[in-house]
Amino acid sequence: MAGFNKPTDMPVDQVKAMRARGFDNNQIVQALQRNGYSSTQIFDALNQADLVSGSPSFGEAPYGQQPYGQQGATQPNQPPQEAARGGEASAEEIEELVESVIAEKWESFSKDINKMMEWKNDVDGKLIKMDQKIESMKDDFDKLHQAIIGKIGEYDRNILSVGSEIKAMEKVFSKVLPVFTENVNELSRITDTMKKKV
Repeated sequence: MAGFNKPTDMPVDQVKAMRARGFDNNQIVQALQRNGYSSTQIFDALNQADLVSGSPSFGEAPYGQQPYGQQGATQPNQPPQEAARGGEASAEEIEELVESVIAEKWESFSKDINKMMEWKNDVDGKLIKMDQKIESMKDDFDKLHQAIIGKIGEYDRNILSVGSEIKAMEKVFSKVLPVFTENVNELSRITDTMKKKV
């Protein structure tokens, strides 16, 4: 029904009240469905009421008593047409109710599965992006590593070149220095001689 908010509670108390007034399970199911309760809520409420009261569900009567449907003739509150057919839920109606409950449960389960699949796809997407970032970082690290090795090799070559130049200068100095020293000594002697003459 448009604009009708479905109840969210489990109608256990309503089931107990209707049973106290002589309603059978079929009548209870129809009444609660008209009030907007889902098949799952009705089914759970019937089972809960059975557990609390200790009475069997769906057409089974306590030992020594007639089933719910057989009490129709003595129930003043029972509708005439329900009394005529005994008010007992038929196998087809029970099957429809069970199928409705299963359909609702399956729909809920399908929604949960869809949420899990969405979550899985989201995680897979994030993992793929993370793998791509790791590969990119690995490439950058390899390039940096190669650049550092190249700089170290260049530095080694420069050091060797400087060492060679220093050795060459040592050879030159070893040849020039004695001559230079001799010239300085000669210049000193000339200077001393000139001082003596003056």
